[in-house]
Amino acid sequence: MLQIVINVLPVTVFFLIIGCTNPFTTREGQVEKPEINQPGGKSIYDPAVNPDIVFTNLQKAIQEKNIEEYMRCLIPETQNGNVHTFVFLPEQHFSNEFAKQPWTLNDEQNYFIQLSRSQKGDYPKLDLTLADGGNIPLNPITPTSVNDSLETGSVKYQLSVLYSRDSVKVYSGILQFKLYRSNIPPEIWYIYFWRDNALNKKYDNSWTALKLYYRKKAL
Repeated sequence: MLQIVINVLPVTVFFLIIGCTNPFTTREGQVEKPEINQPGGKSIYDPAVNPDIVFTNLQKAIQEKNIEEYMRCLIPETQNGNVHTFVFLPEQHFSNEFAKQPWTLNDEQNYFIQLSRSQKGDYPKLDLTLADGGNIPLNPITPTSVNDSLETGSVKYQLSVLYSRDSVKVYSGILQFKLYRSNIPPEIWYIYFWRDNALNKKYDNSWTALKLYYRKKAL
């Protein structure tokens, strides 16, 4: 009997070892990683001390539906006693409607607040892609403005709005930004000019159409 126990015990121990999970190993790859940059998250936004950070912050603010950070990407109306003007040039197809009531920073803020609101949990879910995820070229507006006034070329964009699990709308077009660097430390860059154009005459798919929809909805 003793001999049987001696022979069986090592086999039993072996199977117990390989059948158990090592309590000292990590579950990397098995544990669901927390989502980042989701609405309600607390991402860190770097001060836009270079113009590329403006684009990064803009995309992140849209994804997170963060109205404060979204508006920080745009030039404030007043700063240190100076008055600034934010200019949005809409897709020309809608120019008559915007001519009656020029677009302002308040319009921009109100539109984004309305877009972000929903009765469907964390919907809508927003995502903005600029230049197909590549670099956005920047050029001085004048030969001597390389340090404080820059403009992009024509930048292709795609704004996806997932209104619910089975309802999505994609807005796409071509935009141009002009940026200004404040002379107030820490010398932040802002977007002060925004031009929008539709792709292939699909005017209702342009960003202008989305902004106009929410302006009319608020009336």
